[in-house]
Amino acid sequence: MQRVKFLDGFRGLAILLVIGFHAYARFTTIVPYGTKYTSTPIFSQGFLGVQLFFLISGFVILMTLEKSTSFSQFLYKRWIRLFPAMLIATIIVFSTGLYFSERPNGVPALKDAIPGLTFLDPVWINKLLDVNVASLENPFWTLYIEVKFYIIFGLLYFYSNAKKAVAGISGMFFIYCILKVMKTKIMPEYSWTIEMCESLGISSFGWFACGALSYFYFVEKKIIYLIMAVIIGIACISAYHNYVDSAWAASIVLIVFLSAIYFDKLKSVFASRFLVFFGFISYPLYLIHEGALISMIVKINRFTIIPDILLPIIPFFILTVIAYLITLYLEPFARAKITTFINFLKPNLAVK
Repeated sequence: MQRVKFLDGFRGLAILLVIGFHAYARFTTIVPYGTKYTSTPIFSQGFLGVQLFFLISGFVILMTLEKSTSFSQFLYKRWIRLFPAMLIATIIVFSTGLYFSERPNGVPALKDAIPGLTFLDPVWINKLLDVNVASLENPFWTLYIEVKFYIIFGLLYFYSNAKKAVAGISGMFFIYCILKVMKTKIMPEYSWTIEMCESLGISSFGWFACGALSYFYFVEKKIIYLIMAVIIGIACISAYHNYVDSAWAASIVLIVFLSAIYFDKLKSVFASRFLVFFGFISYPLYLIHEGALISMIVKINRFTIIPDILLPIIPFFILTVIAYLITLYLEPFARAKITTFINFLKPNLAVK
């Protein structure tokens, strides 16, 4: 199956939402304009770009699984997709760490590269090895959830089938929702069950399942899949009971995504060159943007009289250019070198 352009457009929308949230609403104690823009919905609700990324992942991971002949090959494909950009981003963060000392996480420590480069949740690393590491950049937390999803969903897919795999992750998510209700109403002493589900990323599996069901509709055109996606999507939004103010925004994200799956004319809107461009560079931009963005905003404010609302524009432009260069040149180069090395060690693994 060829690349689906409107999904690239959704990736572009997702990264723009996340960057807007980080630039204007997330780090109010660091940026010079403080809470000035936190009441602006496009910024305050921008964190839902992450849920949009999860919806997209649920859709495209089925495409990757269908092109894989084994679980190990599937994991390799995901790793070779994610690792080169992560390696490059890690090098960039460390090489600029002293200059961007205003980063939310401060000057990076070498040990904090471990979670990102291994895609292992730092909570797990700290418990298993009794160390104290943190994510090099805060947004990496979504990658730890993605990798947990890949492993669990991939195992279900290869040891059953696609439909049963989606049913499996959907069931896990609904069990999590039931446990949350029971914790609040009936059995608060069993909070460890909630913690276990959240540790495995199951709290986000509903979004992935919703995206996977959208893929089924995209391929088979059976409306039942969209109906099921809506049901799971509503459960996802309901699970955000601690974020009641965000329910309306999450609903919009879900409705727009599913509507684009259903209406061809809406697909063309999200296949615009502007959104597709940012979708093209979304992964490296996601990895490198947060610390450098906030630090540059603080630095630029010290030496200019640019209006507050415009302070993130120059950093955003610089990071966009860097992400474009990574995507176009550095990432393919690194991936080719790594693939050559892997093929030398284990020729059968890196089958395209």
